[in-house]
Amino acid sequence: MISSQWILFDKDGTLIHFDESWTKIGIQLVNDVCDHFQLEDRQAVYRAIGIKDGRFEKDSVMNGGTLKDLIAVFQQFTDEDVADWTAQRSQTLISQRVPEIELYEGVAALIQRLKARGYALGIVTSDNHTGVTQFLEKTQLTDAFDMVISTNDGQYEKPDIRLLQPLWELGVRGEDVIMVGDTDNDMMTGKNMGSALNVGVRTGLGEDAAFEAADVVIDHVGLLEDVLPKAK
Repeated sequence: MISSQWILFDKDGTLIHFDESWTKIGIQLVNDVCDHFQLEDRQAVYRAIGIKDGRFEKDSVMNGGTLKDLIAVFQQFTDEDVADWTAQRSQTLISQRVPEIELYEGVAALIQRLKARGYALGIVTSDNHTGVTQFLEKTQLTDAFDMVISTNDGQYEKPDIRLLQPLWELGVRGEDVIMVGDTDNDMMTGKNMGSALNVGVRTGLGEDAAFEAADVVIDHVGLLEDVLPKAK
């Protein structure tokens, strides 16, 4: 029987070191959009979306925005409708991505301790099914998680809690969930579902996150047990 108390983790930047392949495909997506729609002032697009010196700038759309936010920026530079093509190209790039997977120190042991305490564990990630499968196989954590939710079809993404429909179908309520992640979108996901606790982590993109919707902020996920309720 699955526990009524869930911990829902983001993956990249929370459980594993931020996967630089995301930066690479993000920049590739911008370049592909500029090429396809003949956006001549590429540097202006870079500035508007938050790319500088091959990195994502703090508090930029590229750093913490959704695909919908990116499309809105692209749309400022052309009269053509860029939404469908951009969404399809994004999914293609994600499917072709070669992930760089390295667990933060102590994560595997943490997961096992949480399981022993009776928590049900889940992952909600912007990665697709292929990337998640590679992550689980590489880290040998396939049996550790009771549910994995990814944005494989691009229909919903964090912080839209319709993404979490597989949880709701099990009868899980937002108040049954502790949300753990490294971005403001992760924390907004928790807030939107009415989570029991929102835990921001200062790794990955969390180094620059505002975490206004977080209930508590920790330096890394290894400190999670220090802020969990003492009794469930």
